[in-house]
Amino acid sequence: MNLTFGLLCESDASHITEIVNWFMECSYDQIKAFLSEKQNIAIVAKLDERVVGLVYGYSLTCFDKEKPQFFIYSVDVHNDHQNTGYGSQLVAYAVEWARNNGFGEAFVMTHKDNPRACKVYEKAGMTHSESDCERMYEIEYE
Repeated sequence: MNLTFGLLCESDASHITEIVNWFMECSYDQIKAFLSEKQNIAIVAKLDERVVGLVYGYSLTCFDKEKPQFFIYSVDVHNDHQNTGYGSQLVAYAVEWARNNGFGEAFVMTHKDNPRACKVYEKAGMTHSESDCERMYEIEYE
């Protein structure tokens, strides 16, 4: 079995709608719109041409940073392929892709009480900050 990785673009929307819906409920139009924005990044892991995982996030720029940051918003591995190391390999690929494409850093937020996610990020070479983020505040607009 051969695990490969690839960056998605707008023309991939029709091919991945079913796959994205394994992880979240989205329409084709939502996926296409996401992939059409240059600051949005989506990377898939394929096992012998079958998608088994997805990382997506955003390119962020800040006043105090010389290079953009890669904010990894979500890491998803199909249930049939969890606990195989594919998630760690996918995150490691995404982090390296960001490094090779001019990003100054990559980061992801998770709860310290989520040991499976923490292990994935640590196996991918990431380290956590001294002040663990335990809360994210949000407001939804109608």
